[in-house]
Amino acid sequence: MSRLRTLLEWLLILVPLFIIGFLVFHFVSGAGMPTNGSSGLPDGNGGFFQSPLPAPQQYSKTAGEWQFTLTSHYAYTLAGKVVGRHEYPAAMPDGIIPLDLAVVNGDLIRPDILSYFKFTMGDHTLKYSYDVPAYTGLTEEYIDEHISNNHLVFLNSTLESEVKRAQAGSCLIIKGKLVDIRGASPGSQYLIDTSTVRNDSYPAGCEIILVESSTPVIC
Repeated sequence: MSRLRTLLEWLLILVPLFIIGFLVFHFVSGAGMPTNGSSGLPDGNGGFFQSPLPAPQQYSKTAGEWQFTLTSHYAYTLAGKVVGRHEYPAAMPDGIIPLDLAVVNGDLIRPDILSYFKFTMGDHTLKYSYDVPAYTGLTEEYIDEHISNNHLVFLNSTLESEVKRAQAGSCLIIKGKLVDIRGASPGSQYLIDTSTVRNDSYPAGCEIILVESSTPVIC
């Protein structure tokens, strides 16, 4: 009986120590950190991830005399490095999109590659120029498909404030829906559609994202 009691006493000591040691090893070895390649971005270098919804979804937002309907056919994840931002006044109807974020991913997130690029943003526009050495192997097609100007829409003011803190050079993962916007007020209408492909260009080449979550990550 005394031997059994002694064994139980040792187990009460050793089991918690084993659990603590396992957790410490798990954290130190990196299992508790993002496992997406070399960064916290999906696939290591981020991406633009689009998937069709089973059925169209609609959302609404009212701002003063304006009533907006947001229609989505696709879920969307934007993951990459911010290279530009442009805020808009709250005045409607343009204020339905309070923030544009220019984002790159793939090989373009590398500082040695980004040093060859220049980005300029205006109202709903993103212009970029580059002089990338041939040894990088980056084609014009690849570059164009890994840069996006994203018009962001929010139904949650707290989330909007959080995303507005993103600055050039930071990396993030935004999840939400691609939306077409239809707005109406007495005597006026507002219409703007999202891009649903990655190889189109201005003015049709901007994604309009109804932001549902945003996560800053290290890259």
